[in-house]
Parts: sequence; C-alpha cells; structure tokens
Amino acid sequence: MNTGYETRILQVVSRKGKDANLILEENRFHASGGGQPGDKGRLHAPGFSAEVTDCFREGEQEVLSARILQGEPAEGLEVLAEVDLDRQDLLSRMHSAEHILSRVLESRHEGLKVYKVAVGEEETTVFLHWDRQLDWSMLFEAEDEANEVIARDLPVTIRLFSPEEAQGIEGLKANWDRLGKEPVRVVTIPGFDCIACSGTHVSSTAKVGGILVTAFRGTAPDWEVKFTVHRDRILKEYSRVVRVLLRKVSCPLEKLEKVYDRLQEERQALARSLDKAKGMLSLPWETRTVGSRPLRVAVLPGMLPEMAVPGLKSLVESDAHSLGLVLVPSAEGTEGSFILACGAEAGIDLRKLVREHPELMARGGGSPGWVTGSTKVPNAKAWIEALQREVG
Repeated sequence: MNTGYETRILQVVSRKGKDANLILEENRFHASGGGQPGDKGRLHAPGFSAEVTDCFREGEQEVLSARILQGEPAEGLEVLAEVDLDRQDLLSRMHSAEHILSRVLESRHEGLKVYKVAVGEEETTVFLHWDRQLDWSMLFEAEDEANEVIARDLPVTIRLFSPEEAQGIEGLKANWDRLGKEPVRVVTIPGFDCIACSGTHVSSTAKVGGILVTAFRGTAPDWEVKFTVHRDRILKEYSRVVRVLLRKVSCPLEKLEKVYDRLQEERQALARSLDKAKGMLSLPWETRTVGSRPLRVAVLPGMLPEMAVPGLKSLVESDAHSLGLVLVPSAEGTEGSFILACGAEAGIDLRKLVREHPELMARGGGSPGWVTGSTKVPNAKAWIEALQREVG
C-alpha cells in the first residue's frame, strides 16, 4: 500500500542522467539508519514522475535518491509523494524482531555483544562478537524465547530524549560515540529492552508475527546470524524440501542428521581412496604425432576426469615437447569433459586452441599448458584435427 501527500521539491542536490538526489519541503520518507535501509516510493506531478529508491541523511538534511521516469525535477515543483508503506511495515517488523532476538542472545550468553545489524526485506543479519562456539541448539533456544516475547504482545514505544536525559535512563543500550547533540530516539519494550535506535518499529511485539533463524556462519569471536519474519512461508518451503529428502533416503526425521553425517564420512573415505588410486592408474594412451610433437590421447568414458590428472601430468613433465589429451564422454556420448596439456617446450597456447576452434564446442580455462573444461564434441578425431591445424 502507498500513501500520498502533497509537498514540493525544495532542492535538486544533484542530477546525473536519470538519477537525482532531491530534498522535499515536507519529507515523510524514513531515512536509512540503525542498519535499516531508507524508504522507497514514488513522486508524481503533471508531466513528471520518479521512483524513490532510497532516503538518507546528509548532515541535517534528509535526501531522496530518485530515478527520473518522466520530466524534470525542478525546484519548487509541487508533487504527490507516495511512501511504500507495505515495505516500511515489513522493515519495521524485521527491525523490531532484530531487537528482540539480539536482546535474548545478549541476556542468555555472558560476553555476547551485538555490534551491527543489516535489516533486509527477506532476511536480516545480526553481527555479533562472542569468543565461544555458536551452534544450532543455542540459536533454537533463542528463537523460542524471542517468539514467546512476540506472543506476549508487549507494547513498543518510541520517545525522544535530550542526550543528557538519555544518559540518565537506566539500562539504555546506546552507541554514545555516534550520538551527537541531537535528540536521542529511544525504543522501549517495557521490562525487556531499551535501546537508542533510528529505525522504524511496530507498535507491539505481536505485530512482528514470528521469528525464524535461517542460518549462521563465522568463527569465534566474529559471527553472523540470519533470520526472517516470513516464518510461515519459509517453514513451508523448508518442510517440503525435507519431506522430499526423507523420502529419498528412507529414514525417519529424527535420524536424518545422523544419516547425513554417515554419508559424509563415507564420502571422505571414498575421496581418500580415490586419491590413492590416482597415482596407481595406468591410462590407455594412443600415440599420435601433431607436427613434430608426440601426442598421446586417452578416451575414458564414464571416468572422473580428475582420475586422469596424475598420469597426464607425469606424461607432459617427462617430455617437454609432448601433448596430452584426455576425453571423458558422458554415458550418451554426446557431451563430456576434456583435459588438454602440453610440455614446457611444446610452444603452443592451449587456451587459444579452445577459444579459436568453435567446431570443438568446448568451454574451459586454465594456463597455456593446461586447459580443462566441457565439450559437446568428445571425439578424438575432431580434437586431433584441430591440433594439427593449430601447430601447422
């Protein structure tokens, strides 16, 4: 939903192409701050329209970033300004949810400090310092407590105080280094949280709807926790993925994590076995000649391309003038992978060969002496002919 009010353009701060920075005589767009992005919306007038993409503070002024769609943003132009209230409401829910989750985490875990937030429309990120290991059990507990606070429908109040008054508020969390002489905007959830913040917020915790922690990453002491207020939609999406996965692995829900851990262990053991096998593999080379250079070709249907790497590397290192080609067709034989290598004295840039011979239908990259990638022509004859043309 958008709401419109009449105002006029007080100043065109800058104009570059279709982009302009504008100051309105009356501004109801909320400026970015406290980790929350600025409001968006539109400006309209006869023969003029613009999309407002951001609102930010520049000194004591609130400036709109606008994309001009029609006409010119002349100073003094009377416009109908529309704030995207649906987006503002969503960001308010996200920001209030961040306050609740952050307070729960800090109160539950001694030494944990939230130092920055990035409020988003889909997900919000909480940046925190903690010198211990973060884990899902800890975040699930915080999520549950945060949702209990939301369900209690506590009022959320916003009041302005002078800096002197704010310093006398017991329990107020504020970054005093960033606060100047302007009034301090204090957001309070009675009996739960009190913080200086410039963002928008809901009027009561119930309007947040709910919190779902979606991810975390980092290492001690620097962590990032992501959450969303789109709880019902995300839970539905996640549950469908999990239900499909449970069907495929044929195990009950409570055993899924253990099954995954076992499969990871088996995968790692297989990878170690393959690494040992690489050095023992003898490739079925066919020997050809390209110009005066020896060329050895191996076609290995269905094999993992990396299995051929040690043998190919040994080949071109033992003969600095040699060329080596490994083709790995798919089961259908219509596409596959390739590895092309040459010795240090072969005098050919293999990247140029792949780039300038479209008949190979190959994509890949690497160094002048070693190129890997995919090809829709895993045919040894076509590659040999291309090499013959390249070296003359």
